[in-house]
Amino acid sequence: MCSVTIASRSGPIPLPARLWQSGLRRYQRTPEGHQPCNRRLLQAIMSASHGKSDVELFVLSGREAPELKELVHLPSGMHLLSTGRQDVELKDWSKSDWEKVQVLLKCGTGKDASSKQELQDIWPHLTNLKWIHSASAGVEKLLFPELVKSSVTVTNAKGAYSHSLAEWALTACSWFAKDLPRLKRQQKDRNWEPYYVEELRGKTLGIVGYGDIGQETANVARAFKMNIVALRRRKELSQHDKDLHLKVYTPDKLNDLMAESDYVVTALPHTDKTEKLVSGEAISHMKKTAVFINIGRGQTVDEEALVKALQEKKIRGAGLDVTYTEPLPIDSPLWDLDNVLLSPHCADRTTTFQAEAIQQFTELAKLYVEGKELFNVVDKATGY
Repeated sequence: MCSVTIASRSGPIPLPARLWQSGLRRYQRTPEGHQPCNRRLLQAIMSASHGKSDVELFVLSGREAPELKELVHLPSGMHLLSTGRQDVELKDWSKSDWEKVQVLLKCGTGKDASSKQELQDIWPHLTNLKWIHSASAGVEKLLFPELVKSSVTVTNAKGAYSHSLAEWALTACSWFAKDLPRLKRQQKDRNWEPYYVEELRGKTLGIVGYGDIGQETANVARAFKMNIVALRRRKELSQHDKDLHLKVYTPDKLNDLMAESDYVVTALPHTDKTEKLVSGEAISHMKKTAVFINIGRGQTVDEEALVKALQEKKIRGAGLDVTYTEPLPIDSPLWDLDNVLLSPHCADRTTTFQAEAIQQFTELAKLYVEGKELFNVVDKATGY
C-alpha cells in the first residue's frame, strides 16, 4: 500500500493511516498496482477537515482520471468540493452547491475528458467562479465567448509537455536524416548494404511558433548543433536567445523562414489567426530536401496542400503528431505516404504527463491561496 499525504489546516495528514481524521478511509491500489481506487481517495480528500474560509475547488473530469490522485497535494487553504461530469455526478447539485465553487480545474483524457460544452452548460451556475485552470496547454477546447468576456482568470499547462514534444520533433528529424525506414527494410530483407546518412549538425531548424514548446525544441536542437531560426508574433526574446543571436521572423516573413530551413517545426496553438497559417504558398517555398514537422495543432496547416507537396515529392517528408481532423480519417492519403511519419497525437503522452500537469496546478493553487501572482495566465482575447 502506498503512502501519500493531504494538506489540512493542522498540517499534513498521512494517507492511509490506522486511524484517519475527518472520516478518511483506507484505500488500496488496483490489482495492477498502477493507480489508487480514485473514488475512495477522492472521497477521503473531500472529507478532510477544512475551514470556512477555504477556497472551494471543483474538478470537471471523470472521477476515474488517474491524475486526480495528485490532488492529495492541494495546499492548505484550498478544499476539494467535488469532481465529476455535468451529465452524471452533478445532476443533483443545488444553487448553493454551485455558488461555493471559486476555482475550477478542467482535466482528464479519453473517457475522463470533459468537453467545452459541459463547461458551457454549467457556466450560468458558476456565479462566484474566479479562476479556471486547464490541464492542457491548448485552450481552444476551453474558451467560449461568455468566458472570454468575463473577469474569470484562465491558466493553462504551458511547459508541462514542452520537453516531450521537443524530443519527438528531434526524433522526427533523425527519422529522415538517418533514413530509418530504409534500415528497417534492409533488416527485414537481411540486406547488409551500407549507405550515407545525414547529420543534423549544421542544418537549419525553422520553428514556427516560438512559445514554450518552440523554445524547448530549440534547446534540444542546439544539443545537435543545429542552427535555429524562429517565427513569433512578439519579437521579444529571452536573454539566453539574445546571447545566441537568434534570428527571428515576424508572421509576414513566414515564406522566408520556410525557404531558409532544412527542417521546419510548427508548434502553434489553434486560433482564428493561426488557422491554416502554414499555407500552400508557405509550403511551396520549402526546399525539396526539407522536412515539415507539426507538434502544435493540425488546423494551423493547409493539410491538402501539404499532402500534395508530399505526393509530388516537392518536399522530402513530414513528421506529424497532429492532423487537421482527429482521429485521422481512414481514407486520408497520409496513411499511405512512405515519406510521412505519423503519430496519433501522443508525442507528449508519457507515463507521467497527466500527473505532472496536476502537480503544476497544485503549484498554482498554492500561489492562489497565498494571494500571489499566477503564472501561465492565458490571454483570452488571443487564445493562448
